[in-house]
Amino acid sequence: MMMTKSNFGVLSMLLAAAVAFSCSTSARRNDWSASQNRPSNVPAPSTPTPVSPIRAVDFDHISYPNFPDYSDPNGRKKKYITLKPGEGGPNFINYGDITGDGIEEAIVALGIDNHGSAIPDYVYIFTIESGKPKLIWDFETGDRADGGLRNVYAQNGQLVIELFGKDRVIGGQLYRGEEGLCCPSSFTRTRYRWTGKHFEQTSKEVLKNPSGGANPVMPEYAQEK
Repeated sequence: MMMTKSNFGVLSMLLAAAVAFSCSTSARRNDWSASQNRPSNVPAPSTPTPVSPIRAVDFDHISYPNFPDYSDPNGRKKKYITLKPGEGGPNFINYGDITGDGIEEAIVALGIDNHGSAIPDYVYIFTIESGKPKLIWDFETGDRADGGLRNVYAQNGQLVIELFGKDRVIGGQLYRGEEGLCCPSSFTRTRYRWTGKHFEQTSKEVLKNPSGGANPVMPEYAQEK
């Protein structure tokens, strides 16, 4: 059979495709073989947990200044005390950079016993200085639908505070009695930037409460012993 130029071209293309397929198949087989021969004690790749000095702090055993004290039996105005190490610890905690310097801070929330039915929280924000936690802000939240704590966290180098209820902002009026305490229909998300000395509000928005309840969504604190 006479090989024409056209037939020769077609044959060349078929041979090239066969070689390419063989090489590709061989490469995949070698990859699979290597994976099968991988030592069993080599862990699979995973996302590492951030390591920062603030995460080593045992927040069950540090001092908490400015803590609200409602223990006066005569019903006088609350006073503020300092909880000594071991006297108080957070119910919730978040870590993250809220000052824009790339170093994590800790945001811890302690429940307040006010000898009543209200469920306010007190929030402390700590950074690390000379290897020790340093308080840079603290504030009290309201009670459930009346400015109660939903979440406090870091995002894009800023501080974000979420309180249940419409237009509830730290430093503003929290207790309004606009709806049932158990079931807030909305929450207010406020953002702050660190000026080097204090936090300055940059935005505020009111959002629908997806759960319909008034429980915080912050992670619970559990210090490893």
